[in-house]
Amino acid sequence: MSTVQATGPHVEPRVPVLPDDLALNYVAEGAANVIWRIAPPQAKPSTPPPTSIEDYSGSTPPPSEIDIPANRNPAVDASGYSGVLLRLRKCLPSSESNLLAYEYLSSVIMPLFPPGVMVGQTLVQVPPGLISRANDILHHHEEAGIRPLHRQHLYLAGDPRPSEQQMEEAYAFLLEDMTPDVSRGEFLLEFKAKWLTQSPNAPADWKRCRTCALRLQKAAKALAKGKPTEWRGLCPFDLVSGHADRAKNGVGRILGHPRNNDEELVQRVTDALVDSPQLSILKQLQASLDPTGILEADHKSKEFLTAMTLRDCTFFVKVSPTNIQARLGDFDVKSGESGKSAYWIQLERGLIDGGWYSGTEEGDFPWKETGLEVVCRD
Repeated sequence: MSTVQATGPHVEPRVPVLPDDLALNYVAEGAANVIWRIAPPQAKPSTPPPTSIEDYSGSTPPPSEIDIPANRNPAVDASGYSGVLLRLRKCLPSSESNLLAYEYLSSVIMPLFPPGVMVGQTLVQVPPGLISRANDILHHHEEAGIRPLHRQHLYLAGDPRPSEQQMEEAYAFLLEDMTPDVSRGEFLLEFKAKWLTQSPNAPADWKRCRTCALRLQKAAKALAKGKPTEWRGLCPFDLVSGHADRAKNGVGRILGHPRNNDEELVQRVTDALVDSPQLSILKQLQASLDPTGILEADHKSKEFLTAMTLRDCTFFVKVSPTNIQARLGDFDVKSGESGKSAYWIQLERGLIDGGWYSGTEEGDFPWKETGLEVVCRD
């Protein structure tokens, strides 16, 4: 892999350039990106191990089993491209360039965490022709019925052909590959810890955390439309409560049925998560970066917007018979622009005024039944 001297103010001094004849194998895709497994030039593509991933349904894929030391760049690993995945951005008007996304990650998010806590990722330059070849594969997968229907007709940014939706993208990410090898009994858990501290704007007599209050409010709206909905879910406070039973209950929600019937597995994952640095770091940062809450904060401040980003990042937990690894990803840049700030304020006021924090919401709901009330406070 060669390197080029970066000239813009947002780029690392030297950005690796991918070879233009890499073998690309489609792995999965989300709303904003497509994930590929790659092989070195001239190499005969090997069949990847079976995984349980079909669709990441998000902008960042699950990470992988390999531990990438802090002083090792996965983009220039002498062994080739094992242990990494290639993430290419789709052509969306609202999608931020990978260059700006990397600037945000490297300057704002990465300094907040010690090595090994986040999904390993490296910015690379995309050679001419690679995006076109990748889009050809997507077209072929559509014709063959392989690509998910709800992902079709949207392709990668940076393709020079007039027939493609054009938005120049010269960069991509190499990501630590944490896709599980199911043949070895591995599986991947994905969940959002959301708000690990209570909203500073919640009333003094609150009973529910911000996450549970919002989930119940959404469930009530769905029920009013006659739609079936799941109102039970993970309470983030269970994970950071310091109480063994609450932590195990939270992990049981994450594992889901039937894995949560395996008491030994529940205990293993609980111990791993409680002992991992991610939860305590996220909790401390969320509190310190947004001490006043949505209703009082300056929505243009870097601190507040970073807090909102940290409230929406994703946990990726790879569980194997002998090891459990946790990483954080999906650090999407938050902005109060385009009506987002007004939406946050409206949402927060609705939770307060509607009694969702205090458990005094009006209506006959399933969680009002004896023994089912959602209470997050000790």
